[in-house]
Amino acid sequence: MFAAAEPDIDEAGCFFRCPGCDHRNKLINVGPYGDEDPITLGQPDD
Repeated sequence: MFAAAEPDIDEAGCFFRCPGCDHRNKLINVGPYGDEDPITLGQPDD
């Protein structure tokens, strides 16, 4: 249906922009939080 969206980051945080409507989907870091661990991103409930 839509092309894959590349993740982006700016002063407000990480996000994806919908290629169909240009809506910005906010992402938050949901862990783990160790220095060597990869981050896991999720969408906030708001």
